[in-house]
Amino acid sequence: METMDSTIRAIRTDAFDFVVCGGGPAGFATALSSARKGLRVALIEKLGCLGGVSTSGGIHYFLGGRKLNERTKEHVRVIGGIFDEFTDSLIQEGNAIEPNSIDMDFNPVGWYPRMASGISCDPFAIKLKMEQMLLKAGVRIYFHTDLVQATIEGKTIASILVHNKDGFVGLKARLFADCTGDGDLAVYSGCSFEKGRAEDGLTCPSSLEMVVDNVDGDTLVRYQNAHQSPKLIEIIEELKHAGVWDFPYEIFVCMQLVQKDVFLINTIRQIGVDGTSEQSVSQALVDGRQQNLRLFGIMKEYFPGFGNARIRWVSDWMGIRETRRIAGLHRITLQNALEGARYADCVAATTYNFDLPDPLKPSYDPMLGDAKHPNAIRRHTVIQIPFRSMLSPQIDNLVVAGRCISCDREVLGPVRIMGPCMQMGQAAGTAAALVAKGTTFKQVSMEKLRTTLWEDGVLNPEELPFD
Repeated sequence: METMDSTIRAIRTDAFDFVVCGGGPAGFATALSSARKGLRVALIEKLGCLGGVSTSGGIHYFLGGRKLNERTKEHVRVIGGIFDEFTDSLIQEGNAIEPNSIDMDFNPVGWYPRMASGISCDPFAIKLKMEQMLLKAGVRIYFHTDLVQATIEGKTIASILVHNKDGFVGLKARLFADCTGDGDLAVYSGCSFEKGRAEDGLTCPSSLEMVVDNVDGDTLVRYQNAHQSPKLIEIIEELKHAGVWDFPYEIFVCMQLVQKDVFLINTIRQIGVDGTSEQSVSQALVDGRQQNLRLFGIMKEYFPGFGNARIRWVSDWMGIRETRRIAGLHRITLQNALEGARYADCVAATTYNFDLPDPLKPSYDPMLGDAKHPNAIRRHTVIQIPFRSMLSPQIDNLVVAGRCISCDREVLGPVRIMGPCMQMGQAAGTAAALVAKGTTFKQVSMEKLRTTLWEDGVLNPEELPFD
């Protein structure tokens, strides 16, 4: 049996005030908000660009930052702060679509009127804008850099070890943030966590995204409107009976991006993918490419508007909806969400709908039912996110932002969306700037943190025009 030398030596150690792991929407907002308040900040990202699922993952569509007011038909701002600053800038530059400019009666951007609240953005513009904003704030960005391990002293992270083209590099800091989506740093630091369903550990289906162009979007929308069928269910039913459609999912999900007749295809749902397993993700990428190719052939032959479509891009990064959730100081339970629980340490919120498909039935959401038989009754629109759900009882100098916070998995559906993730990130970064030397995240004044967030343009969840 061959053995390997397990001794790893860093070629150097870089020192910062605050190290953020993960450069998706949550990590971006965390790094930006803390650097703007004077901290020396490093952000490590395993890929070669920022944005995470919004760029490399193919979801060029920022959900959760606006919400349709059914009475006024306005797409109301519900996040504010960095989210609005970022998306407003893209809209002004012509690199994103203003939701309130969309014709709600002829809507290729969202398959239901409420879905037009999502902000469709150009992926290259997302990458470039995030980079520019972080560099202007003085953030040191480490691209193509993987987290390897954490060194723990008592209840604090003393340093982390990362790997990139330089070799192994140590990063020391007083404070750390886990914005990896999978809770990688939290797990490497010994924090307790949950993953998937309690009964079997299964997580909800994953998706490899596809973008197609040369679509006749007008023909598609006219058909959807005439048949009141935004997900083409009746066509798929016919294809199933004919033996053409053998996928485990039963709906078609697409939306037009910034360019007319360029559509994101968010349809395939891959069962049994473990986003924390290399082997599982590698196999899912292979399977996902094949599924998208088969789906595209069906789209061209049977779906209105797609006869002359072309594949523009298929993601190289799996769209993972669910992996680990930390066991935090407070767990946001489903009952909390349904009852509209309010918290003295509320720093963020989500108004998005429940959206976490069943692990084995991709077109069925236990909270929503399915396309034909919806079953959820949402008594409260606003689900508050307390700062305690972003903190582990086991590590004092770590804050978590994004879909790996502490909550029931049913609550993960509305929490994991980009708008709330960026709002959590801004809260995490602002909190880091308020941690005095010799103290921890758990000792930050909630009154000061909340006041600072509202002053910085974050919308106070207590004042949203819904509940």
